[in-house]
Amino acid sequence: MSEAFKVCPICETRNQPQAVLCATCGTTLTNVAPQPSSRPAEPTETTYDYRLGESDLAEESLNRAGRIMSVLLILLIIAIVAVVANQALSTRTSEPSAAEAARLPTAKPPHIAGPTVTHGPPTATYTSSPIPAPPPTDTVTPSPCIRRVAAGDSLIAIVSRCGHRNLAILPTVMELNGITDETRIQIGQEIIVPLPSPTRDPAESEAPAAESEIDSASADPGAARVALLAFDPFAPTLTPTLLPGLMWHTVQPNENMIVIAIQYESNAKTLSDLNPEIEFSLCEFGLAYGGPECTVPLRQGQLMRVPAPTPTITPIPTASGSETPTPMPTATFNAPIAQSPPDGAFFAPREQVTLRWVATGRLSSNDVYRVALIDTDTGDSYDAETGELFFIVPSEWGPNDENSHHYSWQVSVLNKITGGILHSSQARGFVWQGAGQPSS
Repeated sequence: MSEAFKVCPICETRNQPQAVLCATCGTTLTNVAPQPSSRPAEPTETTYDYRLGESDLAEESLNRAGRIMSVLLILLIIAIVAVVANQALSTRTSEPSAAEAARLPTAKPPHIAGPTVTHGPPTATYTSSPIPAPPPTDTVTPSPCIRRVAAGDSLIAIVSRCGHRNLAILPTVMELNGITDETRIQIGQEIIVPLPSPTRDPAESEAPAAESEIDSASADPGAARVALLAFDPFAPTLTPTLLPGLMWHTVQPNENMIVIAIQYESNAKTLSDLNPEIEFSLCEFGLAYGGPECTVPLRQGQLMRVPAPTPTITPIPTASGSETPTPMPTATFNAPIAQSPPDGAFFAPREQVTLRWVATGRLSSNDVYRVALIDTDTGDSYDAETGELFFIVPSEWGPNDENSHHYSWQVSVLNKITGGILHSSQARGFVWQGAGQPSS
């Protein structure tokens, strides 16, 4: 039985008579008339020429690109294989085979001749080498102590700060600096003081010296035995020497400079002059205890020089032969002793001058201390009464011009009822620089 069909004008595929589009290539079949079939139906071929139609052209272009990429990839693989083969061949050519390596000459190690052994006893040979002398060392010459005069300084205080404990050096210092009067030194003047001769540490005992003698005599056993016999572990140690009127104070726990000054009725200026090895930082020596900024580092067990209190004088009664064994009270009296400022101290203009003294007893209810001050350059005299052991000199008593004036002062015990002077201290002096107008 014959059936009608539509033939695609593009791919010549047979389609249904009612088909609008080609089932193979999609070409429109609206204007294509169906044709009757005169032979039995045959299976439709699925292969067709891709060079026909628009889709065939696109697929052809894709196949061309794929072929080009395939050719390039094959060429790249061939190049890589060639390079690897070339490197393997060159490596194999550069390395000799085992047989060739066996035939190559090798360098023999040089033959080292060993020592020749000679039979027989060895011969000892002694050679003397000179002992090298130690290189000479430069001898350091110590420079003298140079101090600049500050406000309130005295020549004695400057000499003490340079390490001298004996005032016999004063004439040498005055001659070295061209000073004719030790009280006439100016603020800012440089004082040259020769350094004291090195002395042995006072706190050092004799034991180290004995040990050094034993070491030096170690080469001689007999000398070592003598040194051991001479060593005395209970030998007395040397103690530091003090000037008359001074004593040592051992710093106790929680003690400071102010506590020590009050205990010995002293002040910061006096303790600084007596202890030049102790640093008194930011201290105003015009004030009794150096002011609020005064800092003095002290440690427990440290030794400080302080004024020695004067013992109470007790008169010894003369024996008459009729004394009874009944104990009699000892009579005491109050004799003031001038303490500071040091004799010949220098005070700058408008600097506070504080006079201090110690007493051998207490004032009675009818007694007071009478302070007498004399300007020896002008002859002006001043006096005042106090019950304390110090007196601050009023600024009105100071010089009225710009010259340096010498003052002499002493303190006495005055009876207010009788007006009599009981006891007087030794007169001391100081220099006070004026700050007024020049004298005519």
